[in-house]
Amino acid sequence: MSKTRNIALALVLTVGVTLMTGCTTFDNFKEAFFSEKGAAADTVKIGILEPQTGNDSEKGRMEIEGIELAHEIAGEVLGKKVELVYADTQSSIYVAESAVTDLIDKKPVIVLGSYGEAVSLVASQKLGKVKIPAIAITATNPLIIKNNEYYFRVTFTDASQGKALADYVFEELEQAKAGIIKMENEDTTSELVRQFTAEMEKLTEDENCIAASVQISPKAKDYKGYLEKIKASGVKAVFMPVSLKTADKVFAEAQKIGLRDVTFVAPKDWHNNDLIELQNRYQGIKIAVASNFMSTSAEETADKDILYNQFLKAYQDKFGESEPPEETVLGFDAYMIGLQAIEKAGSIDGYLVKEALKGTNHFKGASGEISFDETGEPTKPINVDVIKDGKFVSVYTAK
Repeated sequence: MSKTRNIALALVLTVGVTLMTGCTTFDNFKEAFFSEKGAAADTVKIGILEPQTGNDSEKGRMEIEGIELAHEIAGEVLGKKVELVYADTQSSIYVAESAVTDLIDKKPVIVLGSYGEAVSLVASQKLGKVKIPAIAITATNPLIIKNNEYYFRVTFTDASQGKALADYVFEELEQAKAGIIKMENEDTTSELVRQFTAEMEKLTEDENCIAASVQISPKAKDYKGYLEKIKASGVKAVFMPVSLKTADKVFAEAQKIGLRDVTFVAPKDWHNNDLIELQNRYQGIKIAVASNFMSTSAEETADKDILYNQFLKAYQDKFGESEPPEETVLGFDAYMIGLQAIEKAGSIDGYLVKEALKGTNHFKGASGEISFDETGEPTKPINVDVIKDGKFVSVYTAK
């Protein structure tokens, strides 16, 4: 009996040694048999790369809230639970590289984020090298996805919204002349201004359709001269890609000089509750803003089963606010599209998930219908909203 036990023990030890010699370390052994790619994995990881601290943390929080709401609604894929893993960029390009590395080490199937153009460019370079698919939520820099076939985007670019807002001015407001107010030496809005101007010139067939162009000095304290120039031009629509802080000063001066027949048109960065507060303060001022989604209430939506209503109910139940920020809506859609891609791929292999993402077509998300073109850019309608009774209401859709 003793001899038999010894033989059995020897066999067990031999098998164990054989297994261990196939892996140079215990960590390799664990990786081979118990990692996310092994048969024993019980979760699928989705990475969240966002600024959780620092100057951009508020925007990062909004994107995360949308992702987490989606996760609460759809927390399983391929028959396994989805685990969210996080990395904090600390709102710094200098921290971004190590944050991305930390996230890669957690082995996510796909990465969502980050808020911030420069940080997302860093992420694109590193994630592309290891072939982990990613979806940018609000970052618009075209280079983020241009040099990485594994990176996609759910928001439209500055070029797209500049063109759409010109369409709104010409088609909806029926204006053949427009003004522009921008900050002096502000490079980040140059593409918006260029596309708005080019589209207006194309629509009106008039190279002089921009009747007034004003550049505000960052040191300016008195805005009267700038607004007098707009008033003297006679334009009824002004494109204004500036911060809401600057807009506050512009509206105050516009109200003083009685500039009430002009519509101030702005990019999607304005689309939040702060703008609603500004509109309440300056009720005589007309404001229109680009939007990623059709702003309407669940009660006004004919199809009660669409994803928008699921999102809106979840958002209102959790946060008690009627107007979700765009960052949150887009974060929600990024997660849902990523989850759909994993399911369609039937695998957590990066290449297969990337190919599934490329096949995203007419996805009916909370922000509207989204398809990806061959470069990973979204083809989606751009809405223009105004504020009525303290809520955003879509009044125009540019295709």
